[in-house]
Amino acid sequence: MSDKEPKQATLHEQLTDENKSTFSRYQDLALGSSSIWYLIKYELIMLFVSWVPGALGLVLRKVFYPFILGSVGRGVVFGQGVAIRHGLKIHLGDSVIIDDGAVLDAKGASNNGIVIGANTIISRNVVLSCKNGDIGIGSGCTVGISTLVHAMEGSDVNMGDEVLIGAFSYFIGSGPYGTEQLDVAFKKQGMRPQGGIDIGNNVWFGSHVQVLDGVTIGDDSIIGASTVVNKDVAQFDVVAGVPMKKLKSRSAS
Repeated sequence: MSDKEPKQATLHEQLTDENKSTFSRYQDLALGSSSIWYLIKYELIMLFVSWVPGALGLVLRKVFYPFILGSVGRGVVFGQGVAIRHGLKIHLGDSVIIDDGAVLDAKGASNNGIVIGANTIISRNVVLSCKNGDIGIGSGCTVGISTLVHAMEGSDVNMGDEVLIGAFSYFIGSGPYGTEQLDVAFKKQGMRPQGGIDIGNNVWFGSHVQVLDGVTIGDDSIIGASTVVNKDVAQFDVVAGVPMKKLKSRSAS
């Protein structure tokens, strides 16, 4: 636990270090690269391509966005106003759809970033946010409108294939802040990763679900709307409520 805390502080200090120029801090925050050539490509594409509406915008982004991303499969669609941070650590499979206003933030000093499998839809205003953690989303998934997926170092978020996520859901791959020291700010005590979130194949989440760090959710399970998932869910289980309760097993029905 304690061996991870300095790394968390280092990332924060890297982004707020007053000894660095504003330009260098911008590179750390948005680009994850000190390459001037990458900076030029990123700025030109964001300035002239990211906001263009309609079919023309879709074509332009299909052509130019691969130049600022780690890898992009065939037939990927990028909506208008998609925010990209640390793009070289973002990898998209074939026929992925990234809808308008989504945020793909693979930020981190030593992480692998974001991987999205083929035929997955990232809906409008979804935020995939890394803080030196990794996010993996399988093939054929749908991530609903305004969902947040957050991963920090030691608490990665991984989803299998054919996962369905309702709107306004939260997947919080980050543990609580330390609270032991009464004379030290919570932020300075660091966070306590709980091991991340692992989601199996063919899981269906209703809207407004919250999944907390340290949880494993088995294949073919169903999570009811507005559920707070604070413990593991077995394969085929149907759960709902706050606190979460098992309603039944699909294998027994």
